[in-house]
Amino acid sequence: MDISAMRLVEKPEGHLELEPRPTPDELAAYYRDKYYGSRDGRTPYAYGYTAEELEHKLLQPAEAEHVWGRAPGRLLEVGVGEGFTLDYFLKRGWRATGLDFTDDGVREFHPHLVGALTTGDAFQLLDRAIAAGETYDLIICNNVLEHVIDPVGLLDRLRAIVAPEGLLRIAVPNDGSWLQDEIVSRGHGAPEFWLAPPDHLNYFNTDTLPKALAAHGWEVTEHLGEFPIDVFLLNPETNYLAEKAKGRACHFTRVAFEMGLWKQRGLDAVVDYRRGCARAGIGRNQTAYARPAAR
Repeated sequence: MDISAMRLVEKPEGHLELEPRPTPDELAAYYRDKYYGSRDGRTPYAYGYTAEELEHKLLQPAEAEHVWGRAPGRLLEVGVGEGFTLDYFLKRGWRATGLDFTDDGVREFHPHLVGALTTGDAFQLLDRAIAAGETYDLIICNNVLEHVIDPVGLLDRLRAIVAPEGLLRIAVPNDGSWLQDEIVSRGHGAPEFWLAPPDHLNYFNTDTLPKALAAHGWEVTEHLGEFPIDVFLLNPETNYLAEKAKGRACHFTRVAFEMGLWKQRGLDAVVDYRRGCARAGIGRNQTAYARPAAR
């Protein structure tokens, strides 16, 4: 896998992809070596979270449940990671299960969830679910689409297993945004500083994510942008590209802001704020809630 040979290509749906693509075996080997599995007695999760960071991790599933706004049903999470979202929904009475390449994160933070997790290649597992006729009321797919070799294939598979009245929550970075262009034009970042090959193969901004979803059978009902942490790059005193160590303080600022908004004003205010961010084209991450469009 030659990362230096990869170039951005605009796709028919409007988003950007890096080409040439790695093979599935190359990508699996990369993630296995870089992220997964215990080596020399260490795991990739050998750091700690503060109490407020742990509480902040519940904002994402709380927002999803708030947007869902109905009784608990059947939930699938594609890309479970450390298990915070899956654990939240199980505790709230959902019939929830998850898929991931590995169970390392769950074993580290929520070992009781191992039985609710199926590990392996997500595309193969989704194909198996489609063949079995499985459907889910709520599907959560956070920070997965940017990593996969075939993003539109993933959107098609998720469309095939969502219930007729179901909902998808899909979150990706907001890359190639006007704010990132502004950072570059003012000399605070190198051109395309947001590229992260081969971890991120696919790049969506707040204009192109809804277009990609619409092209593959989805109707976006909510589009939200999270705290625009990259605004700190406009200030030399907080530019974490120039000095990586500054990033931690910027992260804690984001956590404090979002937790304060949630606690002081409630989830309606969080959704209103995030809705405005997406409308303005900002937010380091963006989330689309989408339902199956009429065929």
